[in-house]
Amino acid sequence: MFSFFFGSSTDGPSPPTIREGHKTVEVIIDDERLQVDVDVLAEVSGLFLQIQSTDAKECPLRDFPGGLDRFRGIVGFLIDSETLVVGDETVLDLLEATWLLECPSLLDGVMQSSFVTSLSSRRRAEILEHLLPYTAASSPADSEHAIESLSASAPSDTLGNWDEHGAASPKYSQETMPASLACKQFLRFFQFETLMWQTTEKAALTLASQLDSGDFVLGPRLATGSLRVCSELLRLRRLREEESGFVSSAIQPVSTLWKNLMDKPLRAKVSWDSHLFALRCMRRRLAAVAPPEVLQKQAEMAGEMKEDEEAHEDLPAELVETAEDSTLIVFGELIGYVNSERLSSNWSALLVRVLLLLSADYADSDLREGRTLKAREIFRNTFASDLMQKLSWCHPAPVPPAWLVDVVSNPDASKALLRVLSRYRQMEAEELSDIIEHVLLAEFLPWDHCQKTILASELLNDILGACMDAGKKANSGGQGTRCPAHWAGQHRLWRLEYLGRRLFHVAFVFQEGFLPHSWPDCFGDDPNDSNDSKPTGGKLLVRRMAVEDDICSAQPQVVEVDGSCLWDEGLLTIPLLRRTMMEGRAMLDKPILHYGRQVIMRHLWYKHTDYCEVPKLKVLWDLACWSLCEDAGLVRQALEYLKGTYRDLCRPGGPWSPENEEDLFEMFLAIDFSLLPIQVLYSPWVPAQVQSVRLFVQQQPADQFHQELQQEVSRAMEHLKSVNFQCSKLTDKLNAVDQRTVMNKSQISDSSAALEEILRKRRQKEGG
Repeated sequence: MFSFFFGSSTDGPSPPTIREGHKTVEVIIDDERLQVDVDVLAEVSGLFLQIQSTDAKECPLRDFPGGLDRFRGIVGFLIDSETLVVGDETVLDLLEATWLLECPSLLDGVMQSSFVTSLSSRRRAEILEHLLPYTAASSPADSEHAIESLSASAPSDTLGNWDEHGAASPKYSQETMPASLACKQFLRFFQFETLMWQTTEKAALTLASQLDSGDFVLGPRLATGSLRVCSELLRLRRLREEESGFVSSAIQPVSTLWKNLMDKPLRAKVSWDSHLFALRCMRRRLAAVAPPEVLQKQAEMAGEMKEDEEAHEDLPAELVETAEDSTLIVFGELIGYVNSERLSSNWSALLVRVLLLLSADYADSDLREGRTLKAREIFRNTFASDLMQKLSWCHPAPVPPAWLVDVVSNPDASKALLRVLSRYRQMEAEELSDIIEHVLLAEFLPWDHCQKTILASELLNDILGACMDAGKKANSGGQGTRCPAHWAGQHRLWRLEYLGRRLFHVAFVFQEGFLPHSWPDCFGDDPNDSNDSKPTGGKLLVRRMAVEDDICSAQPQVVEVDGSCLWDEGLLTIPLLRRTMMEGRAMLDKPILHYGRQVIMRHLWYKHTDYCEVPKLKVLWDLACWSLCEDAGLVRQALEYLKGTYRDLCRPGGPWSPENEEDLFEMFLAIDFSLLPIQVLYSPWVPAQVQSVRLFVQQQPADQFHQELQQEVSRAMEHLKSVNFQCSKLTDKLNAVDQRTVMNKSQISDSSAALEEILRKRRQKEGG
């Protein structure tokens, strides 16, 4: 006979005991009902503890493993201490019911049963594979569900949603629950959560420690547990390898043969070493907490062989970039089993982040330094990867900028340092000073890619302005427009100004004298560059100053200066230019003097109201070193300014004096007017002495040419005389040779005649 309240007839198992005065609830499983004592079960089950705090009368548990009979047996074990039936057919259902009911004592009963304690090694391996996913679901360090459950235990939240497992989700009665009772209730929930994951992990590690070496296979099936359990599995595996010796090696084949005959073969098809197993565990954790949009980009993996392929592949960059520090910090125990030399680029970037997080938490200085050195070595060896480079400048940057010194030979190091410097307004003054002094100026400065990327960038112009503005702030105590407000402290501000002066001297040529110009795009057209992290640059500024095209102008022309720069703001001053111009006179192959003259002329023309006093102008003129200038445009500007100064000097009531006029004549004479058309001198404000000097200067090349020509003619005449004398000597020698030739011919004729006579007489004598 069937009863909705007590299940089967009186011939079956007896219904669970319900104590008098206790709260009851009907559990519904597959349209069958069973009334249980909630107050008693709440002491051992997290599920019923949550139901106890509600007004629910029913608890539907759809798809409960084993049905109502299995649930009745579990309740009898928990309430009436009945014997728990554990066997091949029930053990997996009991493990699932343990997690569903959140009942640590039930898991202890299963693990202490005679069935589990007498299992073979291979059977234990199968049970372990089923138990490991529960450790990940119950551990607060690995499961989002566990965290949500803890949050749900708080009085201000709703009860955890059990629809996934078949239970309803009733809500707290907030109006009637006192604060003390709510706090006590929360502590009980927290205790159950903690005890549940501790018991689950203890059971998994107990099974793992009882496995034979041949059955202890690190693979995808064992990588489904929590990170704590996975770390313990790696530790147990390492102990097995260290303890394995001659005896175990000799006995192992016999035990393996007997086990293979008696047990079913292992289901595991993939075997990993500790390195791959640790990486796989971390990958699972990263994928579990990754944003949904990142998971959509990842290919779905199914089957051990596909998981094995993924284990040997590099980590997707999206998982590394979206990983939070709270996620990476739990990888501390797994890091020790990872071989850094076998890591690919993205894994290396993740490992560097983990090592830096761990080194920040270690109290032991030696251990902290060891972690830091290892991370720095990995950073140096894999800096070529995009993700590793991003670690050096992303905000908040986990990699110290000083590490870029190790890769200074790589051109990408300058780009990374430029991105680091782009956050200078958010940095502390001391931090920025250290980067400029110990990284940029000390290590990067001699490299060509640093000069083209950093020294020529618009960002350096902004940083220099901020540094010089810090000096003004230290001097006057005010606040400029370029110096951030949080930069404070006299010694820090003076240090910034000192470094700004050094930057001025080394970057003067690359910044074209820090005048308005078009800054280059130091990053090219790389589509991977982010606009948020990319320093501003490449903005086309206004044209440079230039005079009118009217060559013949009697009155002095005024040059209109366009644009703005640090010189106009007063952050850069002429005294700062003196050292640079002195160096430029010794390095004529560089355009230092050229840019210096442009700066001086802009200084003279900027906000032009009155011409500069002659003594001050004389100092600037000597600084510009006009005698070496070959730029016709600058020479024209200098002439127009001198014309205006001379007119101002000669006006009624003007500051005329013999000394001023003499200095002004010297300034006129310092300019090479041969670079300009003669018409530019047609002005009453060009002194007649200048015109005379120009004529003398123009005549000097002709006189010099004539003198050189005369010298050439004299040398040619002397050469001709020498040639004539040699010709006469040769003629005399030829005449003497002719005379000797005539005499030789006469002697030869006489000899021939005598010989003929001798031959004739001989023939006559022989014939007679």
